[in-house]
Amino acid sequence: MAIKLRSCPMCRGKLELVSIDRVSGSHDPLTITVLGMPAGRCAGGHAAPVHPDFLIWLIHELRERRQQIPAAEEKGMLFKKAFCACGAQIPSGAGERRTFAYDLAFEGAPGFKVELEMPMHRCAKCGKEQLRSAKAIGAAASHAMVGVCDAAKFPHSG
Repeated sequence: MAIKLRSCPMCRGKLELVSIDRVSGSHDPLTITVLGMPAGRCAGGHAAPVHPDFLIWLIHELRERRQQIPAAEEKGMLFKKAFCACGAQIPSGAGERRTFAYDLAFEGAPGFKVELEMPMHRCAKCGKEQLRSAKAIGAAASHAMVGVCDAAKFPHSG
């Protein structure tokens, strides 16, 4: 089923299906980059998500993929420490930034690619590569997505 675009939310002009080459948003420690994102664009140059549910769908897709990346377990009430599944403590620090790429397609729209860049830490005991804090990545995701929407020049709602 093909995507049916609504009118431009800014000027009510007719939207045409386009592909936005590259947009990124960052909030430490996460960077989200979307390549070839389907969107609507009017003759006035305004852009809008390809469907009203597109951004919610994208956030859910990213969350699902982020949860597939191994993460240390955080312990402690006030001063959090991270521990590998083998029991070794993961030291604090920047970690090595890695990019995880995913091919996605919203129903009826052309496929596109999403890259999640985040710091990974290698356990000194067992060698397992993992996030130090899945919670920190999750908290940064919504802020990074605001940056993606701003870069795509999508209007803010509400």
